[in-house]
Amino acid sequence: METQKIKKVNPLYLLGNIFIPIMAIVLVSALGVILIPNSGVASIIIMVVFFGSIIWWSIGIGKMYEKKRDAELKELDGKGFVRNHTFNADGCTVAVDMVHGNIAIVFKWNPSQCFVVPANRVSKMWVDDGKTPMGGTSRVSFLFIVDDTKIRVNTFTSNKIWNMKSNYVLEALSKADMMIEALKKAYAVAQGNTGAMQ
Repeated sequence: METQKIKKVNPLYLLGNIFIPIMAIVLVSALGVILIPNSGVASIIIMVVFFGSIIWWSIGIGKMYEKKRDAELKELDGKGFVRNHTFNADGCTVAVDMVHGNIAIVFKWNPSQCFVVPANRVSKMWVDDGKTPMGGTSRVSFLFIVDDTKIRVNTFTSNKIWNMKSNYVLEALSKADMMIEALKKAYAVAQGNTGAMQ
C-alpha cells in the first residue's frame, strides 16, 4: 500500500509496454533480413513478432493490469481495508472503505502501486454525465480530486452518442451516483462525523 502522493502513471512501465514490443519488431526485422538468408523464414518470424506485439497491446496489457490489480486488492484486504464498494474501470479501480473512511486506487499505467488515502483528502467529487449540446452522451463518469490530482473514473464509454434516457446511460449514471455517495460517506467517517460532504 502506498500513502504518498498519487501517481497515475509510472513512466518506465508505460514506455516499456509501448516501446519494448516496437523495439522487438525492429530488432527481429533487422536480424531476420541480415542473418536469415531464406526470406520466407524471416518473414514468418517478423510476422509472429508483429502480431504478438499487437496481441500484447490489445489484450496483454489489460490482463497484466487485472492480475496486478487483483493482487494489490487482495493484499489490501489482508491489511483490514473494508471494500464496501469497488468499481473497476478501463483506466483505474477505486475501492471505498466506509468503515475506516479510506479510498484505495490502482491505476492501469501504475498497477504495482495501490494508493490508499483518507477520504477527507478529497476536496471535490461529482458526476459528469457527458451530455453534449445535441442532448446525448458518449461518456459517463464520476470524478474526485485528491490533493491536487483529478481522478476520472468512467462508468460508460462509447464511440457513438447515446440518448440520455437509454438503459446504458441510466445504468452508468446510477453507478456513478452510487460511487459518489460511497465517497461522501467515507469522507464523513474520515472527518469523524455523520454528516456528508457538501
